[in-house]
Amino acid sequence: LPGNVERVISSANLQLVDRSLLNSKFNIDRDLGIQIRHITKLGGQFISKEKLAISQGEGRNIATGNEGGLQYTGRVELFPLGSFTKKGEYMGSSTVREGKLKIMAAYTYDFNRDASKTRSNMGDYMFLTDGSLYQTNITTQFIDLVLKYKGFSMMAEYASRIATNPVAVELNGTETGDIVSVGSAINMAMGYFISEKIEVAGRYTTLNYADVTGASPVTMYTLGLNKFVVGHKLKVQSDISYSTKNGESDAIIFRTGFELHF
Repeated sequence: LPGNVERVISSANLQLVDRSLLNSKFNIDRDLGIQIRHITKLGGQFISKEKLAISQGEGRNIATGNEGGLQYTGRVELFPLGSFTKKGEYMGSSTVREGKLKIMAAYTYDFNRDASKTRSNMGDYMFLTDGSLYQTNITTQFIDLVLKYKGFSMMAEYASRIATNPVAVELNGTETGDIVSVGSAINMAMGYFISEKIEVAGRYTTLNYADVTGASPVTMYTLGLNKFVVGHKLKVQSDISYSTKNGESDAIIFRTGFELHF
């Protein structure tokens, strides 16, 4: 679906070893449906790309047995300084050097009517004791900004999820224990090539769930070092992350990866 920019970037073209916590907890991923895409020229280099999707709202790998209503997704991408080279807005790092500054600003609105999962079309199904599913309307929004110039790149994302009735209840009003993961998140990543093939990158991500969820806020800081031998097709990546939960130290994670694709 046309959701946040980070989710649409191929796994082979990521700036860091893995995507951010914002993406893992708030993205709307894939679904079965139809999409319509259009490009509008607004004068000079300024262009707009519009994307509309109507899908079943159940998420990936579910082709039958649609529960609840449909999912409606709309996205607008603005390119005030013209298109990126080789669709670089959906490619991590500035491996294709932009000779002139390029910017993409985008907004996505997603409405899943009578959703039955804790994260819209993702997460766990919210079952009632009689075997039926609890359903509520869930709205997800994204604001994205991508900027690239020569060896510098920046990506910023904001995500928000709200639900009409986030706490799942039985027909008699008793709470089931399931709660829609409502809240917001911010993700910012930057990278700079210190030589022709070596890039230093950093990322800051924060998750802030609504009080009703009982979930603690999470913050993660990531520092990465990349060696691009043949762009994203042949590269070695490593990064280290430090995370906090509710303001207290939570984990330190070190990752490394090797990418080879044709």
